[in-house]
Amino acid sequence: MTQTAQLQSERQALRRLDIAAFLMDTGLGTVSLALPLWGLHLAASSSQLGLLGSAMRLPNMLLALTFGRLSDTLGRKVPAITSCLLLFIIYAITPMASSVMTLALFAALIGASVALFWPSMQAWVGDLRPSSGSLGVSTSSFNAAWSAGSMMGNLLAGALFQVHMGLPFWSSSLLVLLIAVFLFRTPTTAPVRPQEDAAAVNAAHPDHDSFLRAAWIGNFSAYCTFGIIMNLFPELGHAEFNLSPFAIGCLIMLLGLARTITFWYMGRWIAWPYQTRFMFRSLPAAALGLLLIAFAPTPWLLVPGFVILGSVMGFSFNSSLLYSLSSPENVGAKTGRHETMAVGGIMTGSLLGGILAETFGLRTPYLVAALFVSLVSLRQRQLLKGL
Repeated sequence: MTQTAQLQSERQALRRLDIAAFLMDTGLGTVSLALPLWGLHLAASSSQLGLLGSAMRLPNMLLALTFGRLSDTLGRKVPAITSCLLLFIIYAITPMASSVMTLALFAALIGASVALFWPSMQAWVGDLRPSSGSLGVSTSSFNAAWSAGSMMGNLLAGALFQVHMGLPFWSSSLLVLLIAVFLFRTPTTAPVRPQEDAAAVNAAHPDHDSFLRAAWIGNFSAYCTFGIIMNLFPELGHAEFNLSPFAIGCLIMLLGLARTITFWYMGRWIAWPYQTRFMFRSLPAAALGLLLIAFAPTPWLLVPGFVILGSVMGFSFNSSLLYSLSSPENVGAKTGRHETMAVGGIMTGSLLGGILAETFGLRTPYLVAALFVSLVSLRQRQLLKGL
């Protein structure tokens, strides 16, 4: 195969992975918002809603690293397709849940199945990065694709749920079956980027490990806020702002829109990697967004808070993934750890946020989260001190 043909094959495969990521998170975004809406239908309390979100994320957090390593051994395609087939079954039967505990069990099965998918897909992107292209462009394009899908799913969830409570789950079930077929036809023959490419990256960035650790903890804290919003904001929006499920979905869509635009922009602006000033500003901005939500007297003031948080989540996630893929060694394990930090943040935010909301009020989780991300920002400054 000539170099031109090889590059064309790699780019085509990357586009197919982008499409698969978009479709997967369209379904997952639909289900993620439909689960707490179903929980409210079952008269779930704030702590039960937090438990519901944690039930979905805990298996994902615990298994992502192991499944990422598994993809280093078995290849990327087998775990990803297996995940789709499992989700096809689980999504289809989730509407059978007649109690919060049963719904939590289904959520846990979803989380375990998703843990098979994302570390493999992220490592697959790293494997297929075109030899003459930028890893930052590939990761940003992939992230923008799944983020756009998540945004679409959040919007669809509210609309479908108002038509019939089972529609978000049944439509997502059909979607993941389509993804399995799509991935089966996606080639995996493009070579992993060469060792000398990684050596050049490490030579140019001797402080890579410090940036990687700072990005991981930033990703964790940013996604704590996501866990709070996805699992607890529906109750806040309904109880204090009298918002419909569709309006709640639209607000959460803004979060995804800001994240998607951030991913897209980072793929075209190559100056951001290994620059401390951008990392130092991201989490303080998140604290501002959380305070806007905590003190908003009207729904309109929620909008800038959601936009700021979406942008910070985009920066934090993209930074974490880029630094995780910058070396070809144990790529699956590193993307598994990256995914573990993001999902662990979501789970922590869901669980602790639910306890805080039920004990101290529905706005309290946002205040505590603002304090937490501020403390993590200080830790990032310690890790990157002098750089």
